[in-house]
Amino acid sequence: MRKILDKMFGNKKTSIIIPILVSVLFYLLFVIFGVAEDKMNIIISTPIVSVFWFFGIFFIVYIQIKNKNCPEGFLNFFEFMVTVVFGVFSVALAISFIISGFKSFSPLICAGLITYASVSWAHSKRTK
Repeated sequence: MRKILDKMFGNKKTSIIIPILVSVLFYLLFVIFGVAEDKMNIIISTPIVSVFWFFGIFFIVYIQIKNKNCPEGFLNFFEFMVTVVFGVFSVALAISFIISGFKSFSPLICAGLITYASVSWAHSKRTK
């Protein structure tokens, strides 16, 4: 499992920057084309929540990395499952957003992509 994670997060900079840029792209598409009852509320809250989400997930994973009592197998499984679940969820919501013509935006699209970047950053802090 560790080898899979190392390959997924092999290039630290791209595995952090690309998901964040894709998240910003979806956000901007919503700002430009989106329609929602509370659009201004979503526009204001999404970046704020995304920043807290990024650092929250990072610290959750990072604390487990630094915890000497946390077995490596559990940590590998946890990192992998968090990345896969949020990644699949985010891709499904992104596809729905694109199919709807950039109308049905969910801030969870950003959360899923941000989770990948955050776990990638925490994974880069692991020692062999």
